[in-house]
Order: sequence, then structure tokens, then C-alpha cells
Amino acid sequence: MTGLATEDDRLRIMHGGPFYELMARLGMRKRGRRAFVLASICWMVPIFILLATRGGPGAVPFLHDWGAWAKFLIAPALLTLAEKPISFAIDECLAMLFRVPLVTSQSTPDARRALRDAKARTAAAFPELVCLLLAVTASAINTANFLGGGAPAWAAYDGGLSLSGSWCLAVGNTIYWFLLTRLIWKHIVWSRFLSKVARCHLRLVVTHPDGHGGLGFIGLYPTGYGLFTLATSFAVAAGVGHILQRQTVTPGLFMAVCAVWLVVVAIYFALPLVPVASQVSRLKRKAILLSLKKVTDFERAGERKTLGENAFEDQEEIQAGAGEFHDVKPIYLASMKMSPLLLNKKNILPVLAPALLPLLVVGAFYLPYSELGPIVKRLLLL
Repeated sequence: MTGLATEDDRLRIMHGGPFYELMARLGMRKRGRRAFVLASICWMVPIFILLATRGGPGAVPFLHDWGAWAKFLIAPALLTLAEKPISFAIDECLAMLFRVPLVTSQSTPDARRALRDAKARTAAAFPELVCLLLAVTASAINTANFLGGGAPAWAAYDGGLSLSGSWCLAVGNTIYWFLLTRLIWKHIVWSRFLSKVARCHLRLVVTHPDGHGGLGFIGLYPTGYGLFTLATSFAVAAGVGHILQRQTVTPGLFMAVCAVWLVVVAIYFALPLVPVASQVSRLKRKAILLSLKKVTDFERAGERKTLGENAFEDQEEIQAGAGEFHDVKPIYLASMKMSPLLLNKKNILPVLAPALLPLLVVGAFYLPYSELGPIVKRLLLL
């Protein structure tokens, strides 16, 4: 036990792996500098190319393209800066999990093994290679779309791709998709760790004040994903904006698009919590069954003592005589109030708000402000 207690409780999910080592060798371990460099490569270089080949007017379509701003400037910067708050939120959850502790002594070795496995996965080379292949595939698909006539004005030249368009597809688009898929992989690593912890014996208690048996703190991990959600939402909003340019926009249509995206975001953060929530649900069900009989016996004994008999008598109970009964009503009431839904309105709003903001920016171009207010209130359940 002493050796286990001295182990590092942190996952440090963003450390390790080929990309992390490459950035360290290039002197870009600091996320602020890395965000600036990546955004410059993805966004500033195409502008310089356009200015050099077409002059000032040639860069105007690029500056008016929402997709270029979202995928080549905002997303690379925010996805890079998002690493620190994500890692901090996950490590805070792990600190409480192991230091309270919420894992029983017989399951502590299993939980520690799950943490070591998660550290190995987050530093593995193969998943990042897969992320790179997915990014290259996404760029290839976009290239085929551009060559098929779907290229914006700044990316097309004489029926083919311009130099700026080729750069954005080969470099900017690949960097965007690699950063995005890499963070999704880190999310999968966290999900698998929680799944293994959920199979351990946990020290949960039904009367815990958090209303989730003591595991309520795990539902707070999405608060570290605000920048990640904002980055992906800007990319989605840019795509929605391109679609809305060609269709008649109504408040109902816009609200439906926003609602679908918010549901996707909520599911993304709720899925890792499902195995843990099943443990809370199991605790709730078991506590209700254990306390219900004792509550009934205690209350019937009090009724007999006060009235001299029960309104609904049980002959076997009368023959058994008086026994020792304990008031477990607080446990029963706590079990009835306990919720297995670790993701609720309080901890999901910090990610739903940045998920909705870019869509509202796009909607402001097509809908009056007086109609956007009620949409926001309905979507965020205010």
C-alpha cells in the first residue's frame, strides 16, 4: 500500500508521443508559442502567397471566407491552447479519485494499472500515426471536392488549385484535422480509463452531499473543454454559414441546427461518464432495496407503539414481538434523491455556451437580434 500511495496520481494526458516530442525539439513546448506558430503557418502564409501572386484584391476573398478564419486561424490556436485546461481538469479528477480515496483497497492495484495503461496509450506513437493518416485523408477528400468545382475563389486558379489553395489543403487543413483527431484520441483514452475504474470496487455512499454517491466531481471534467468546444464550433459554424448563404433562413431552421449541434456536444461529453454513472445507478437501486424494508419496519413499530396496533396488521409480525429497529429514513430519502446523471445543467453549461456562441455569430448575419434572444434561452434551458 505504501508504494502505491506514492505513485503519481496525474495522467498528464497531453504529454508524450511523437508530436509532443517533436514540438519540444523545435522549442515549441510552450502552448502559447506553438499556437502562434501553427496559426501563422496555416493562416498567414496563404495571405502572403495571395498578396505576392494576386495583390491586395486577391486576398480579399480569403479574408471574407468564414471557413478560412475558422479552420486556419481560430481552430489551430484554440485547439493548441485547449491542451492545458483539459489536462488540468482530468488530473484534478484523478487527484480526488485516488486521494480521497474512492477506490477500495482491494481494487487500488487495478485502478493504478488502469492509470499506467492510460499513460502508455497517451504516449503511444501508433494512435498519432492514425490521426495523421486521418488528417491526410480529410485533406485528400477536400482536394477532390475543390477540384470538382467546390473551391472558393481564393483557392482556384485557371480551373485548378492556386498556390494558396494547395498550401491550405496540404498544410493548413492537415494540421487542423490532426490537432482535432489527436484531442479526440486523448478523450478516448480518458473514456477507457473511466470505464476500467467503473469496474473496480468503489467506496460510494448514498448519503454523500454531492447527490451522486461521491462521484459528482467526475462530472466536472467537461469544464476544461471550453476552448476545444469553441474551436470545433467555429469550424461547424463556418460550414453552417456557407449552407445558410444558399437557403432561406427561418428561426425554426436555425434553432434546429443549433439544437442538433448542442446534442452532439452533450453526447460527446456524456459518453465517458456512462460506465461510472452505472455504478451510481447500482448504488441507488441497492440502497433503496436495503433501506425500504428497514424504513417500513421502523415506521410500523412506531405506529404500533403510538396507536397500540397497526392499521394494517400482520399476524406473523405480532407473534414475532418487538425487535430492535433503527431509523434509516435519511438513507432512504437520500437514495431517492440521488441521481446517476453526472452530467447536468450546472456542469454542461460551460461547454454548451461556447458551443453555441459561434453559431449565434453566424445567425446574427441572417436573423434579427430580437429573434436570437429567445432561441438562446430555449437552447440553454434558461
